Amino acid sequence: MAGNLTHEFELYPPETFRILLEHEVNRSRRYRNPLTLIHFAIEAEPNEPTTQHSAEVFAINVLNLQLRQTDIPCKREDEFIILIPSTDEEGGRMVCQRLENMFNVQPQTYDRVSFKMSVFIGMASSPGDSSLSSNKLRQQASTAMQRARANRASNTVLFSEIT
Repeated sequence: MAGNLTHEFELYPPETFRILLEHEVNRSRRYRNPLTLIHFAIEAEPNEPTTQHSAEVFAINVLNLQLRQTDIPCKREDEFIILIPSTDEEGGRMVCQRLENMFNVQPQTYDRVSFKMSVFIGMASSPGDSSLSSNKLRQQASTAMQRARANRASNTVLFSEIT
């Protein structure tokens, strides 16, 4: 699931995530439930494979502490995507604030590797209307994360605030 890492909280492979995202989008449209997608990227300094790996393991442990069993996390390269079913923008903001508090700390030492980590978080939410699509939600969260990364923002960028 998450490569060779051993941890309690399994991350979904991208293909499984895509299927679950489609299912949750359809359910959201049908029952008018809100849906939130968080997209974040990690950059570790020094920029070395060992450091990046330690930062990713640290991020997975943060997710293990902060996410509910019903949340659906996925990892793609140095980026993570988290689908949060039945959660509106305000609830998503709270999740992002908890993640910010866990990530935005002084340089880390994890598994005997010291590093400085930057995390760039983007978020998109939908109230569960009929215009919702998985591609639209993914694109919005990705756009918000790219804006956060481009601006080196330490706070979450909400798609609703950049449109």
